Amino acid sequence: MVKLALDTITREHTGALDSSVHSLTDTDWESFLDKTKNEFRGEMWGFKCGSMAFVDGQLIGNGDDFMRWAKEKFGLIDFRPPAFYEGLSNQAYKSYLENPDRDMVYVDLVHDKSPMGRMIFELYRDIVPDTVSNFVKLLTAKSEKKYIGSLLHRIVKSGWVQGGDIVNGSGGNSDSAAGGKFPDENFAIKHDRAGIIGMANDGPHTNGSQFYITFGPAPWMDQTYVAFGCLIEGQHILRDVE
Repeated sequence: MVKLALDTITREHTGALDSSVHSLTDTDWESFLDKTKNEFRGEMWGFKCGSMAFVDGQLIGNGDDFMRWAKEKFGLIDFRPPAFYEGLSNQAYKSYLENPDRDMVYVDLVHDKSPMGRMIFELYRDIVPDTVSNFVKLLTAKSEKKYIGSLLHRIVKSGWVQGGDIVNGSGGNSDSAAGGKFPDENFAIKHDRAGIIGMANDGPHTNGSQFYITFGPAPWMDQTYVAFGCLIEGQHILRDVE
C-alpha cells in the first residue's frame, strides 16, 4: 500500500519526496521494532502493526497513518480494497520463499508433549552449500541418523540455544550426515542478530550434527562458528525457548 502510494506521489509530484521502502522478514521486523522502541520510547511501546512510516525522521504511524498524511499533503486518494494489498503482499512473500539460491526449512518444537509452534529458517545454500546440505539431510532423514525427535539440550539466556546431538541427546556427541566431522566451510555469515543458526563445534573443523540458534547478536562467534542461515518466522517461539 505504502509503496504504491509513494510511486504515485513520485510520478505526479516530481521531486516532492526522497523515499525508500524496506521489506523485512518477521524476525527482522521484530528486531527493528525493538531498536526503534529504544529510540522513540513512549510513543512506540504500543506499536503492533506490521508497517511503520517516517517523514523527515519523524514517526507518523503505520501504513494507514501514512495514507492519511498523503491525502492531506498531496490529495492522494486510494480506492483499492484491502484484499488487493493482501494479495500483493502474499505474492511478494511467496516469491521470496521461492529463491532458487536458498533453502527454506521448518522446525516444529515440542515442550513437555505440548507443541510450541513452528520456526521457519532461510538457509544460505549459495554461501555455505556443504554446511546447508548436511543440515537439510539430517532434518529430512527418515533413518536413525536424524534431527526428528532430538533434544535442545542447552539454553544460555541472552546467548543461544543448542541441539542436534542425534546420538543420545546428552550434548556430548555430534555426527554429520555422512558420518564423522566435516571442515569449517567459511565464516561469511555474521552473528549480527537473533535467530542466526550455525554449527556448534569442539574446535576448528569439527562440525557434525550439533547446531545453535542465537538469542541476539553474538559477534564473538563470527570467526569461530560457521553460521548457515537465519530465522524468518517464529521469533516469538525463540523468545519462549529463552
